[in-house]
Amino acid sequence: MYLPAARAGPSTIAVRRRLVRTASSIARAGPDTSLPRSAPLTALAHDTSDHFPPFASSSPRPIYPSTPTTADDELLKAHFDAPNHQTTDPSSSTTGLFQFPPLTSPKRLRPLTERALVLCRALQQRIQNAPMDPTGRELRLVVKNFDRLSDTLCGVIDLCEKVRHLHPDPKWVQAAEEASDRLNGYMNMLNVDEKMYQSLRACLAHDFADPLSQSERSIAKTFESDFEKFGIHLSPRQRAKFVDHSNRLLAMSRDVSHNAQAGPSSGPPIHIPNADKVLAGMGAQFITNLTFAGENEAVIEPGSWQSHMILRFARDGELRRQVYIGNQRYDAQKVETLEAMLRERATLAGVLGKESWADAILVDKMARNPAQVMGFLNSLAQHHRPAALTDIAALQRLKASSLTGNHYPEENPHTAHLPALSAWDRDYYTEKYMSSLSSKSMNSISQYFTVGSALLGASRLFTQLYGISFKPVAMSPGESWHPWVRRLDVIDEKEGRVGTIYCDLFAREGKTAPAAHYTVRCARRVDDDDAAGDGLPEEWDAPYGQGLEVFGETMRGKEGRYQLPVAVLTCDFGLGEDTRPALLSWQELETLFHELGHAMHSMIGRTDFHNVSGTRVATDFCELPSILMEYFVSSPRVLSLFAAHHQTGEPLPHDLLRQHLKLKDSLSALETHQQILLSILDQQYHTISPSDTGSLDSTAILKDLTNTVGVVPFVEGTAWQPQFGHLQSYGATYYSYLFDRAIAGKIWHTLFSHSLEDNISRRGGEEFKEKILKWGGGKDPWELVASVIGGAEGDIIAKGDAKAMEMVGGWMTQPSGSA
Repeated sequence: MYLPAARAGPSTIAVRRRLVRTASSIARAGPDTSLPRSAPLTALAHDTSDHFPPFASSSPRPIYPSTPTTADDELLKAHFDAPNHQTTDPSSSTTGLFQFPPLTSPKRLRPLTERALVLCRALQQRIQNAPMDPTGRELRLVVKNFDRLSDTLCGVIDLCEKVRHLHPDPKWVQAAEEASDRLNGYMNMLNVDEKMYQSLRACLAHDFADPLSQSERSIAKTFESDFEKFGIHLSPRQRAKFVDHSNRLLAMSRDVSHNAQAGPSSGPPIHIPNADKVLAGMGAQFITNLTFAGENEAVIEPGSWQSHMILRFARDGELRRQVYIGNQRYDAQKVETLEAMLRERATLAGVLGKESWADAILVDKMARNPAQVMGFLNSLAQHHRPAALTDIAALQRLKASSLTGNHYPEENPHTAHLPALSAWDRDYYTEKYMSSLSSKSMNSISQYFTVGSALLGASRLFTQLYGISFKPVAMSPGESWHPWVRRLDVIDEKEGRVGTIYCDLFAREGKTAPAAHYTVRCARRVDDDDAAGDGLPEEWDAPYGQGLEVFGETMRGKEGRYQLPVAVLTCDFGLGEDTRPALLSWQELETLFHELGHAMHSMIGRTDFHNVSGTRVATDFCELPSILMEYFVSSPRVLSLFAAHHQTGEPLPHDLLRQHLKLKDSLSALETHQQILLSILDQQYHTISPSDTGSLDSTAILKDLTNTVGVVPFVEGTAWQPQFGHLQSYGATYYSYLFDRAIAGKIWHTLFSHSLEDNISRRGGEEFKEKILKWGGGKDPWELVASVIGGAEGDIIAKGDAKAMEMVGGWMTQPSGSA
């Protein structure tokens, strides 16, 4: 489990605490978008050739006949695509949030926080005193009360995490940060509460007439293990140190997160003399929009959109070099902020008796320990580096042709005669390489994807896979934090409404959060809460106001009442123009489907207990459902559900899709290798021992790794690691994207790629739903994967040992399609 101080940030996946699991947010797969790279990360690309129906690639026919549109479909599309949808809706209000009664203004967060603390302390005391109850009833309720305590804290903390990163009102943001700090500080003390630990052990050891269920025992064992791993064995003096270091990390992690969101270092402006010549080929409109310090001397700011355009399109190599260094310039303050967090993490690991932060973090992950993670990553690096060098050679040949005017054939495997490819060359020659592959514009396919049609397609896909669909719902006063937010209720064909998703999908000024899935409220059963036993007076909430507790809802075919999940999806899509709806690039379409994969995990994983609900799973298991959605979005059969030209209604042509997927997979080995390098960097930073913190030099580590494992040399004077926001939120677990991509590929080929029609068959969907999604974190993820894989491979995977890790790595390095 993550230590409590590893606060979930805007780019974090479900962070499970020892006492509390906060599934605050789950970010888009791939490295931080601010890092120097050429094209959207493809990660481990899968061969798409088997997706296509058997007719010639030159065929003008659509990939499949389009799906007829019903009146309900039109309503769902219009929910996001209606003209001027981005204007203020007079029926909506930003005075509250989610229609939660206590949240009518930012000043109400403080009393809500105090109220949560009152209830948590009552539950804490109740758990501590449980062994003294002669009837045994209180001991039997220990697991349930642990879960209630966790839900009470998460109800406010997860809400605050969403507010901190998405609310446009700084008063709300400030109030959310204060509330989050207050509750996290309290939680750090809970994590070393010996009396609670002893009560939990007594509950597990007791022979109840009504035995603990499998889920209760699993949750209790998880809590027990976490107490033992994260501080309960310490002396009182060491426990105090643990709490102190944990509280320090809260502030440090937030500073690192803020620096990463701020983007490149704010170095001196970059001056461009003779701008008309140096920027030749960039276009007159681009030059006209620049700021000029003198006659024909343009000035751009590091990290600006103009700087990124220059890296992609400027012909002058020296200018690109200056801009690259300006964007990635060493910033001593930001580097020191990052290194201070890394040192504090290593020190806290030492307090716990661990060799490093990674040793402390990975103990409950699928990978188990740093040695197995590095074995996995090193094998990937060794396997993929030759392919990445082949991609580099293609760019080198293009550079040589540009410099000399000669043609350098791909058949020549030797590259010694070719000019070196520098970091500032990569974006530029990648753009030229992509353009050389096709006469079609990369953006032409966007005409077939609107935000509304994509969500309609997802709803149709989920209906066929799981019997679940989206219902658009008008926003009510006191529900939204911004007028552009849209609400979708999630409807199960058997159970009725099972949850709600709020979609904050469009870019706006001041919105800095990356694409992410935020859990605001988890599912759990509430009718068996014993609130009367908490010992609070009937009017105990009078000084604070109403809390976030719910009476619960019934669902068809299920006993009891349930708190339904609430999730938020955020993206950064551009708005439509005039009457044209917002169109999505392929990368944006993948991003939306990826986040919807997380949302389905939240909606389907409706367990009886908060602590194992939805995305509250091991970090290196959490990305599996979302990465699997990226396979679906590349399927022609799935695209036929919604991909139609936004003006003519023409279905997406087969040849355009084939061409685009081929283009998308170009240079994928280079992108994959970059993600492997970032994952290794994350491990190296977090395997520093407590005794070595004084000699930590994050830039030297980055330089050495870049020059030994990387394929583009390190540039002196740069240090982009402070922009790698995942170091804060994924510390020691960034490998999860690669790891889950391997598992997702295996599951795709096992359940969904038997035939074209089976890509979206109910049989495969139900199996994935029943064997993976519905369990949330209630079962060992190795066992869940094994239940899908089956056979001899499944037997190996179920053990979750080094051999299982090796097998997962093998799935990634096998020829595509053989997984």
